[in-house]
This record gives sequence, structure tokens and C-alpha cells, in this order.
Amino acid sequence: MERSERRTYAVPWWGRLWVRVVAALALLGTLCVGASAYLVNLAVDYFDARVGDTLAQAQAVTREVEPFHHELVDSQISAWQARTALMAARFSTQPGTPQQRLDLLFDAEEDLVQLRVELASGTTIARDREEEYPQAEFEWFDVTEPLETEAGRRAGQLQAVFRIDPAIDARYQRLGEIKRGLVVEQESRVAVEDAVERVLGIASGLVLLLSMVAGFAVARATTRKATELSRVMTAVADGDLAVRSAAKGADELGQLSAAFNDMLDQLQRAQERVGYLQRIGAWQEMARRIAHEIKNPLTPILLAVQQLRDKDPGLSKPFSKLLTTSTEIVEDEVEALRRMVTSFSQFAKVPQVRTEPVALSRVLDEFERAYGHLTDEAQDVLDVVKPSPDPELIADRQLIKQVLVNLVENAVLSAREAGSSPVRVEVSAHVEVDAVELRVDDNGPGIAADRRERVFEPYETSREQGTGLGLAIVKKVALDHRGDVWVDASHLGGARFCLRLPRAPAD
Repeated sequence: MERSERRTYAVPWWGRLWVRVVAALALLGTLCVGASAYLVNLAVDYFDARVGDTLAQAQAVTREVEPFHHELVDSQISAWQARTALMAARFSTQPGTPQQRLDLLFDAEEDLVQLRVELASGTTIARDREEEYPQAEFEWFDVTEPLETEAGRRAGQLQAVFRIDPAIDARYQRLGEIKRGLVVEQESRVAVEDAVERVLGIASGLVLLLSMVAGFAVARATTRKATELSRVMTAVADGDLAVRSAAKGADELGQLSAAFNDMLDQLQRAQERVGYLQRIGAWQEMARRIAHEIKNPLTPILLAVQQLRDKDPGLSKPFSKLLTTSTEIVEDEVEALRRMVTSFSQFAKVPQVRTEPVALSRVLDEFERAYGHLTDEAQDVLDVVKPSPDPELIADRQLIKQVLVNLVENAVLSAREAGSSPVRVEVSAHVEVDAVELRVDDNGPGIAADRRERVFEPYETSREQGTGLGLAIVKKVALDHRGDVWVDASHLGGARFCLRLPRAPAD
């Protein structure tokens, strides 16, 4: 039957899955970045307005406070000037020497740092408290007033240096710092807004770039696995069951790939089993017909030859001898044909499998008790190793014993034909969770790796006296049990036939 044609369509780049995934992630990233930028702008505008209002209020307060401070300073200066003028008047009117008058004035004023009088005669007298109020720690303010006599003539000048109150100076300095700080804050607010906008733009670009790169990587990794699965499915649809998916990973697509590969393995094994059983069925039908066609004429041929021999009048000894020899040859060949027909009949009439739970030890005991004579020569050895604990099989007990007979007989005959002496055959079992593997090892010539699959085909044999049907029967019985049989190398030096059968459930 011709395979139906499958049309393949080229998918445009904008319709590919990875492109759509990348586009969706880019769109989602753009929306998220846009929403974040909008919210950040709202927050920045809100706090900028609040900060701007606070700065404006602070600047207004400083502008209103500054005149009061200047007025306070001016009033303090006026007071110092008035006090200096009063001291100049008192100095001119008080009795005593100039030094006595200066001392009285100086001691009466505690905030004076220095009091200095320069007389018209050129004499200078002074008192100071510089050690109490050093200029490094306190601010000074000096006032100079002229000295006049009672007649109104100029008698010199008086210079008073006052200590400025630290609290007033500190408040003035603090006011200046606040004004400068407000100017800096105003300038930095604009710089911060610009920086926020730049950072937001750079971050938005990076987020979009990273989202597109991550989307591309994820999409390519995902679509690569999907593409690989699509390729494998297309190959399977075209009939190629040997193809396998290379997609790996612990995600859903990786698990799907592994499950699909397992399904293909099982399908391929099932197809091989079905194909083998179909071939065996065809060979069985042919064997049945051949046995029927050959078996019927054998008896008349043998009777006719025997009648010819019995009717010999004995007139010629050479003729009688030739007739006897020919009759014996025909009888031998007829017997050989009968044995062949018997083999064909046995192969064509392999009974149906009737499985039931059966202990493996029972099968091995009955096999050893009934067929131990296969190695009846003294030097040959048949070892049957029973597993412990004893597993339970789902099998046809009689057919499994027949399979063991065929395998052991095949091993013994092959070893003898190869000249192995003594012949050693070992039957053992390897118990698994859900199956039991029966092993038949021998020390014969073994089987080459390139022939290990073909030995189970009908009429495939390397022995001179073999028919090539025993191993075919073994494999058919194994497949009918939902098991399998294969050949490996044996630790005894020959071949190992492994028969895998299902175990009975634990319950």
C-alpha cells in the first residue's frame, strides 16, 4: 500500500512559537516597565511638590527672620554707641587722674574687652580683658567717641571694644547656613529629578533587554524540544520506529520526550514480537503442510521397496546384494524423513500457553527429575541452582519445562559437536522485582555476536544434526508468556541463554 503524501508548510518567522513567546515577554516587560515608570513619576512628582513647598516655606521663614536679626544687631550696636558716648562724658566730668577715671569706667562694664583713651597730649591709657575673651573664641565690636572739655574743646578720644554675645553670633551664623543649605537643596532637587529620570530610563531599558534575552533563551529552549518532538513524531508517522527524541530535561517537555521514547521502545519491541510471531505462524503453516505432504507417501514407498526385496527370486547374487543395499538406503532415508516430519509436526503444533501462578522451584525440580538424563555420561555435569527466596511465576509449567529441555539439549549437543569434554551446563535464576530471568550457561563454542539474533529464526542452525526449530519454539513460548529470550556470553566460556518471565503479583 502506498504511503499517503504529507504536505509540509513553511511557517513564517512571525508565526513561530519562539517569536511569539519573545514578543509576549517583551510586551509584558514593556507594560510592567511603563506602569512602574508611571507610578515612579507620580511618586516623584508628589514628593517633589512636597519638598518644593517645604523649601519655599523655609526660604520665606528665613527671609522674614533675617530682618528681625538685623534689627536686633542694629539695636545692640546703637546701645554700644550710646554706652560709649556716656562713658566718654563721664570720663570728661569725673574727678581724679585719667587712669583712675578709666579704671572706674572699665570695672563698671563687664562686657568690655578693652577700654582705651588717647589724650590730646599724646598720652594713651588702656585696660583690657583679652585673656578672658580671646578673639579666637569671641567676636569683638569697637566704638570710638571723642572726648571734650567743659569748654567744648577736643581733649582726645575714647575707644571701647565690646564682646559680642555668642548666642547672637551663633544664631546669625546658623541663619546663614540655613540660607545656603536651602539654596543647595533647591539645586540638588533638580539634580535628583534628572538623576531619577536617567536611572529610570536606564533601568527600563535594561529590564526590557533582559526580558527579551531571557524570553529568547526560554523560548528557544522550549521550542527546540517541541521541534525535536515534532520531528520524531513525523518520522514515526512515516514508519520509522528506530528514531528517538534527543530532547532532555526535567521539565514537562523533557518528561514527554522520555515517555515518548519509552513508548517507541515498547512499540518497536511489540512490532518485532508481532513480526516474529507472524513469521513463526507462517513457518508453522508451511511445516504443517510439508509434514502432511511428506508423511503420506513415506509408508507406500517403504512398503513398495520392502516388497521388491521380498520378491527377489535370488537368481543373481550381485542383483540381490544391490537390491538389499538399495532397500536399506531407502529405509534409512525414509526414517530420516519421518524424524524430520515429526520435528515439523512438533513445531507446527506448539500448544497454546495456559498461564497460572507456579513456584519456580517446582518447575526446576520437575525439570531436573524428568530430564536429568540429557547429561547421562559420567563426565558431563548439569547443575540446577535454585534461588532463595523462591519466586512465583505466571507461566505454563509444562511449556517452561519443555523450553528448558530444548535449551539444555541444544547446549549439550553444541558442546559435544565442538569437542568440549566434559560438558558442563548450569541452570540458574536471577530474581527481579517484576520478573525472573532463567539462565542456561554452557562451556560450548558459544555464539558469535552477529548470529545471536538469527539463532531464533526457524531452520537457522550451525549443528550438523540440528533442524533449527528448537530455539524458534523457545522464543515463541517466551513471547506467548509476554516475556523474552536472548543470548549473551557465559561465564563458563560458551553461550548463555536468558529467558525472562513475569512474576506473580505480591498479593
